[in-house]
Amino acid sequence: MSCPGQAGTRFPECAPAEMTSLLQEAAAAIVARIATPAAATVPGLDRGAIEALLPRAAPRRGGGAARLRTILLDEFLPTLRDYRHPLHLGHQRPAPGFASLYADLAAAAFNPSVTMFEGGPYAVAVEGRVLAWMKELAGYPADAVATLVNGGAESNLTALMVARDQAIAAGAAHGDLRILAGEHAHYSIARARHVLGLPAEALVAIPSRADLAMDVAALAATAAREQSGGHRIMAIVAAAGATANGAFDDLRAQRAIADRHGAWFHVDAAHGGAALLAPRLAPLVAGIEAADSLVIDPHKMFFVSAPCSVLLCRRRGAFAASLGIGLEHADYVIPDPQTSLMQSDGDEPLRWTLACTRFFAAFRLYAAIAAYGLDGLGVRVERCCAAAGDLAEILRGADDFELLADPAFNMVCFRHLPPGCADADAHNRRLRRQIAAGPEAYLTGCLARGAYWLRAQIMSPNTDRAALARLPEIIRRNAAELKGRKA
Repeated sequence: MSCPGQAGTRFPECAPAEMTSLLQEAAAAIVARIATPAAATVPGLDRGAIEALLPRAAPRRGGGAARLRTILLDEFLPTLRDYRHPLHLGHQRPAPGFASLYADLAAAAFNPSVTMFEGGPYAVAVEGRVLAWMKELAGYPADAVATLVNGGAESNLTALMVARDQAIAAGAAHGDLRILAGEHAHYSIARARHVLGLPAEALVAIPSRADLAMDVAALAATAAREQSGGHRIMAIVAAAGATANGAFDDLRAQRAIADRHGAWFHVDAAHGGAALLAPRLAPLVAGIEAADSLVIDPHKMFFVSAPCSVLLCRRRGAFAASLGIGLEHADYVIPDPQTSLMQSDGDEPLRWTLACTRFFAAFRLYAAIAAYGLDGLGVRVERCCAAAGDLAEILRGADDFELLADPAFNMVCFRHLPPGCADADAHNRRLRRQIAAGPEAYLTGCLARGAYWLRAQIMSPNTDRAALARLPEIIRRNAAELKGRKA
């Protein structure tokens, strides 16, 4: 075998012919799976069965090409939860378009640096161009900061770090800082508060309206109360497509309140920022261009693989002040740290991220936009949102289902209420767990209005009204099985 995986005088790499054969076999298997999704959303959730496929101890001698085939064909693909299944409705993680896969193959093969230009000239140039496109899409000025990070949590942390530093630089005491965010804000906002060393009371939750968006009147009243109590409003965090329920806040109204209190205005549009791709949906994010900072995750509804998160900031000087700390000691990474000024996106990308090492994630976004165009991506976003409307209509016509709210985007929150159900929360939690472990569909859940709801997120390119019409009966059948088991 030309790829023996055994110790010798040279690293036991596969021969070029073996690499070609392996890649051709892998491509055939992967494309077949893309073209024809598995009949089951997941073959099972038996962790023990999966772990039984894996070596208990790290092999001292490798298995070479044969082992690589086994990993893909006998381990990975057969146990996969298939995101392309028509009733895969769980989580905001898409089945990526082929362009993303194509770019990832090349990026993984050569592993170019996106830390500094001389280490990865093409990669850094592509990242700069893609970020310029993202600034234009969001309505940000050309001199705004744009950076690519690993996810929305890192983007939120970075933005709030800059906001904290600005507030302290303006004379605020650390213990007096307040972050105002919606009651359904992403959990990373609470984590960022902790990482930034702020006390628990620094994060103030604002209640929601009936449509689950932040109550603007409550925000205004809370901001005034906190400020009159001697606290500094460090930041107001808005949601544009809340992760928990898909709601969109009134960004213009929140911007006005932030201005009244001298607060940083951050928009978490990790999910809903994709509304910018479709003119019909763009009004959902009206005012987003005025945010001091903004996060959009292309690894959600730009349909590229993770990680790929874009953080934008209008205030270049503020961003540079926070992210420039420590770079005077980075001369082993940045060739000329004392003379290379942070003035444009042609600067060394390391200057704009907390992370040093990152994957060339911009390549997958570049490939997706190049292959499908912004309009093509927008068509897929609109299709997902239309399917969410179809599901809401189907459920609205059934007596044993209740909608949390009309879907604003691609997410539908609902619950099953069979006759005689005494504990709806417990019933829907058990129901979700059973369905998740089965082959027919996948749903997640959320808390809202003091109750537990099932959560369907339309991301698969194969989801249509006919598939969604099967969901109520799948739920009813699983509910009947649970009732029979309980009896």
